[in-house]
Amino acid sequence: MDTNKKILIGAVSAAVVIGGTAIGLVLSQTPEKADLSTIHTEASAEAEPETMAPTTEAASEAATAPEHTGTASSIAADIETYTSGNISIQYPVIHMTDDPKKQEQVNALLKSNALSVIKAHGIDNTKDTLSVKCKVISVDRKRLTATYTGILTADGAANPLNLFYSNTVNLLQIQDLGMDDFSDAYTMAGYVLSDDVKFSGISSDVETEVLKYRSAWDIDALSQILGGADFPLDSETQWPESFSYEKQGTIYFSIPVPHSLGDYVLVSFDPSTK
Repeated sequence: MDTNKKILIGAVSAAVVIGGTAIGLVLSQTPEKADLSTIHTEASAEAEPETMAPTTEAASEAATAPEHTGTASSIAADIETYTSGNISIQYPVIHMTDDPKKQEQVNALLKSNALSVIKAHGIDNTKDTLSVKCKVISVDRKRLTATYTGILTADGAANPLNLFYSNTVNLLQIQDLGMDDFSDAYTMAGYVLSDDVKFSGISSDVETEVLKYRSAWDIDALSQILGGADFPLDSETQWPESFSYEKQGTIYFSIPVPHSLGDYVLVSFDPSTK
């Protein structure tokens, strides 16, 4: 073999040895494990806003936070008091931020109805004594409901008279609402005379006596009383024997009873249970 060939073969052999050694070194080293924690954290942070449920506190606040609307905030009712001599009568006054003209008309109607008890009972503010308290049962953009309870001590009367009356006003049309808008007199008369009748705000002893007194009624006479219930009055000197109103779906109305039983009792009728 000539000298040139020997040199070439030697060079090739050296290259093979060096290359094999390098490969062996690479294969003999254990590669470092990839750190996947960073990748997982980044992916979770992106998905979290879409899938995370609100905290208990946040959920509670969202569930209980009131809805604020222009309608709800544009009407409110206060109580004012009319006084004259021995007469004191509370009545509601509404505030409508978006309709001052209607506010004036509604307030005039509410006050007129509240004070109409004076003329209807022929009350003399120097000799008789009348005290009436008002309670606003509900008020919204469509309707206001108020109830009145009072005591009239007429000059020379043997006993004071316990008074109850109510007033429901359609605020959209500025009209009084009454028994005919909640139910009908004949149906309610039948309910009063039935075994299902429920009274509101009286003791069991008084209820027992009222049920005894009820036996003197008949459905036609009671229908006539309930048919004449509520405002507007038939005349300035004729006071209804019954007043009615509706609260959260339940109808309430008064019926007259003897003074020994309180002068009136309230009957409650829940249509959903009948």
